Amino acid sequence: METGAAPDEPPLVEPFWPTCANDGCVGRTCEGFDHCLAHLDERGLRETLRNLGPGADLDVRGTTFTSLLLSSLLIAVADTPANQEFKTPHFGTADFGHCHFKDFFHFDRLGWDHPGTLTYPEFRKSQEVSYLSGHGFAGARFDGMARFGSARFSGDAWFTGARFDGGVWFGRTRFEGHGGFNDVEFNGNSYFGSARFGGIAWFGDTRFNDEAVFAGVRFHRSARFTEVHFGGGADFDEARFGAAAMFEGATFHGAAYFSNALFEEAVRFGPLVATSLVIDGASFARRVVVEAEAGSLTASDTRFEAGTELRVRRAQVTLRRAFFGAPSSLSGSPAPFTRRVSSLVVEADPEMIAQWPGSHASGSVEVLEPWLPSVLSVQETDVSQVTLADVDLRWCRFAGAHQLDKLRLEGRGPFNRPPAGWRLGWAWPPVWHWCRRRVLAEEHPWRAERRKHHGWSRNLPNLGSPVTFPPLGPERLAVLYRSLRKAFEDAKNEPGAGDFYFGEMEARRHSGTTSRRERVLLTLYWMISGYGQRAGRALSALVVLVAVIFALLTQFGLTNGTGTQEIVGPLPAASGQPSTTVYRVQPVESKLPAPDKRWTPDRMDKAIRIALGSVVFRETDQKLTPLGFWTVMAGRALGPLLVALTVLAIRARVKR
Repeated sequence: METGAAPDEPPLVEPFWPTCANDGCVGRTCEGFDHCLAHLDERGLRETLRNLGPGADLDVRGTTFTSLLLSSLLIAVADTPANQEFKTPHFGTADFGHCHFKDFFHFDRLGWDHPGTLTYPEFRKSQEVSYLSGHGFAGARFDGMARFGSARFSGDAWFTGARFDGGVWFGRTRFEGHGGFNDVEFNGNSYFGSARFGGIAWFGDTRFNDEAVFAGVRFHRSARFTEVHFGGGADFDEARFGAAAMFEGATFHGAAYFSNALFEEAVRFGPLVATSLVIDGASFARRVVVEAEAGSLTASDTRFEAGTELRVRRAQVTLRRAFFGAPSSLSGSPAPFTRRVSSLVVEADPEMIAQWPGSHASGSVEVLEPWLPSVLSVQETDVSQVTLADVDLRWCRFAGAHQLDKLRLEGRGPFNRPPAGWRLGWAWPPVWHWCRRRVLAEEHPWRAERRKHHGWSRNLPNLGSPVTFPPLGPERLAVLYRSLRKAFEDAKNEPGAGDFYFGEMEARRHSGTTSRRERVLLTLYWMISGYGQRAGRALSALVVLVAVIFALLTQFGLTNGTGTQEIVGPLPAASGQPSTTVYRVQPVESKLPAPDKRWTPDRMDKAIRIALGSVVFRETDQKLTPLGFWTVMAGRALGPLLVALTVLAIRARVKR
């Protein structure tokens, strides 16, 4: 109730229409009289009502209606539609702005439910009331504009089954009791801005075929929009829900706006279906379960004071600067919500799809299940209490998020990929191929600025925000990869952690703050083993090492001797007489055979045996040339290292 307004008096208003001659009354005068409908004498009231009829236009702004006066008015404009037994009020253009409806009572098809302040004998004087179907304005039809702006209903207000073919205006209307709008059909724009519902707001099975505005509405008790159909956009910006906010089965064929709305007691929101769901700046005081199937869901600056469970289908989700006061989760829902009855086909935002990057030509975009929601941003959000499960993270922006190392990743969460296929360009080497790994969306713009840019996307999805973020440099990319690597490790996803370690090392290798010596070491580490993450590279390097040792030994390392020594000297006399004999031990001359004798099967067999043995520290008794000796020593130094890197890389890919 507005401050300063008496319980039984209409709210103060500065009328801009001809007002009643009765002192203090702001009701509009009836045509041909100087009093409003409420203060006409019996003759004037009878004449005025007689001039009305089904479909009549009506302007009764500022009038105070008792139950009996309202029922008389409804009877005057009532007709009996085809195939119906009971009469229903039928208005043309109706303006009930600033009206005050006192002691509102209920009519039903049998007669009456609650006579309010009327005595039964008084009620019997108006037997025609029994022909009204529904309660109050229930079943009423408004062909033109219906205005109830700033009206006040002291009791319950029932519009059940009513039909508004023109626009309807309930701006700043006060419903001090229940407001019943079940089964109502709004065919024009519907405006309830800044209205107040003191009791339960019933909108079950209602159809809003055009725009519906509930901006700034205060629902002191439950707001029940179950199975409601919104044919156009719906605006609940800055609405305040003091109790349950029930939108089970609601369908929004346009955008559903709940920006800066306050949910004080809601523990469940949805399931609902919308082309776009916007809860930017909204605040949920209690832990809430949000279930939605939408083309997009934006929750920037949204506050979940006690945490939330966001269960989403298909939507492109933005969580920029969101606040999670307790453990929370965002998960994709593979099955349709059981209470959803809408046939609305939800697709991603066409404008978003039109500028969606992804290097489709490169084949880097995976074909995912259609129900999988896409997270586009967690920028400037503390994600330490957030779990992401079964969501598409290919184009998610993580830059600026807080405590990324504590983010939990569960279920399927695909990340972006480098461009596929071989590439040709003005770089060294001129032909290259990107290894398959998980990459962050932020790596795309950075790579696109380099020479080897073919297939990388220069732009990320436009989030529709005036705030722009420049492409990240390798230093910040390294930090992002390092933080998210910890998240993969905590989830026991070693391959994912390995991919992000690869990304971190790549960023370090290209960083301008990395020293030249360290950059050389990282380059060698990258070339021979992919930073210990690519077993194929390490194994290939090991094979190349063995092949080089084999070739050098065959061509330059093996001598034509056996490597043993000979004893040279005179033998004892045959007579067996004792004598002194001198023996001389000399090595066999080490020399290479002729060039055309070096690549023989015997020499090649010896070379491969020695080469394989050298990488595992196996000794050989084969006589070697000095070059062969140092070749074997190099194999003993590099071979075990490459074997270890191969084992490490294999373990990194298969460990869980």
